[in-house]
Amino acid sequence: MADDAFLPKARNENLVIKELPVEVLVYDLKTDRAHCLNQSATLTWKHCDGKTSVAEMTSILTAELKTQVDEDTVWLALKQLGKARLLEQPVIAPIEKSRLSRREVIRKLGLGATIAAPLVMSIIAPTAASAATCHGTGFACSPNGNSTATCCSQCCAGGSCRVLHALAGGASCTQDCQCASANCLGGGTCHS
Repeated sequence: MADDAFLPKARNENLVIKELPVEVLVYDLKTDRAHCLNQSATLTWKHCDGKTSVAEMTSILTAELKTQVDEDTVWLALKQLGKARLLEQPVIAPIEKSRLSRREVIRKLGLGATIAAPLVMSIIAPTAASAATCHGTGFACSPNGNSTATCCSQCCAGGSCRVLHALAGGASCTQDCQCASANCLGGGTCHS
């Protein structure tokens, strides 16, 4: 495939996009994945309009980043954007471009031009159910762990979640986890 035959198009449905000064955060509502695009990847993605060729993107990125960008850089960005499913169609790179790594592109660009090296970092965002698997201070809990409520601090005392290791020596306590010394004496007092 000739470099000018591939006209990538960015996905724009089911995405929440937050632009920051030098990067863009993209949350994919379909896959519950969050992606952080550095400046080079962002510029490449913004120019994936289904009309702009890889060669044209190379010229655009060179002008916008004010540093020399080659087609390998654009292909790497497209490969990463495709892997993150931020393009409408999969990336079909020419054979010699399909195995490019970020390390190879940086080596070609030189250390001074690493700003041009694209980077798409992705994480799986927790679902609402898994994000709420533990509870903060004051929530009801069961010290024997049989309750559906788990304390984020791992300290359940007196039927409610407590701050871990917050009490000084001499303070009254019901569980070791409440005491700074991690030792609640039998009389209900933190050991000093």
